[in-house]
Amino acid sequence: MGDPGPDAGAMEWEKLGLVWTAPATSGRTGALQPTPLVLDDRIRVFTGCRDADGASAVWWVDLDPEDPTRVLAEATEPALAPGPPGSFDAAGVVPCAVARVGGQVRLYYAGYQPPGGPGERFRVFSGIATAPAGETETFTRLRETPLLRTTADERLFRVVHSILPTTGGWRSWYGAGHEFRQGRTKLLPVYDIRQMDSPDGLDFPDAGEIAVPLASPDEHRVGRPYVVPHDGGYRMYFGAGTEETTYRLTFADSADGRTWHRHDGRLGLDVSRSGWDSEMVAYPAVVTTPRATFLLYNGNGYGRDGFGAAVLRRPLALQT
Repeated sequence: MGDPGPDAGAMEWEKLGLVWTAPATSGRTGALQPTPLVLDDRIRVFTGCRDADGASAVWWVDLDPEDPTRVLAEATEPALAPGPPGSFDAAGVVPCAVARVGGQVRLYYAGYQPPGGPGERFRVFSGIATAPAGETETFTRLRETPLLRTTADERLFRVVHSILPTTGGWRSWYGAGHEFRQGRTKLLPVYDIRQMDSPDGLDFPDAGEIAVPLASPDEHRVGRPYVVPHDGGYRMYFGAGTEETTYRLTFADSADGRTWHRHDGRLGLDVSRSGWDSEMVAYPAVVTTPRATFLLYNGNGYGRDGFGAAVLRRPLALQT
């Protein structure tokens, strides 16, 4: 599948190429789910780098806000390692969202568990860690247990991917589900995007409400919602997948952060004809600096080769 042609009703992104992968000296590979934190003179991007067994730890890399293909510095050791055997995040940790709270930075992350039975491939739940705002090279867990309690229909997956302050509290958008579907060659995780409010970003209700449902019987997942304020409302970038297409990027808009309207085909960034992002584009994060708006994303193999970037060349007003 090639790059789509220009569309007056779509955004336009210029791909800048592959940016970063785990350093060879780390003994790790890839860079999963880039999660940016804008600092005074750089963009610090947290990402998950895998060991030989496929378990991720959280690493970071600093990028030039004028040119995010230019690396300024990188971690030499994990910012957050998997938990000890038997813990909810023993099988790997991947960054999802960062939030400034006073003089601290909170890291919301996905903690992986091995499957609980033959009908599962994995389980994944939210964890939370923190670091002083000026010292985000290393994080300390706030809790040794999952941030969110499980429920019957959020039994296997319940992970916060975006969280923003609101009047009197916080609003979060998270991926949730309770089953795997048998595909042609493997079990397919089934999950959608949900939302819920919290008074402090630490205590959450037992269940939220669906924000973006699955769009068709073939679609088995919509996930990694990355929400940003936009035109007085909100824009959510996320991935959607079927067994045929694995992952593609799309977006939804909302005037109030609760009711969402999906706009498939209007993002203006698809797989390339060849190379590191020719099979999938996944796990978006969008960051705006004084220079431009950039989209960070993964390509083939869920970040197997690292993460890349694109720059916004033609914006699109809020669509509701």
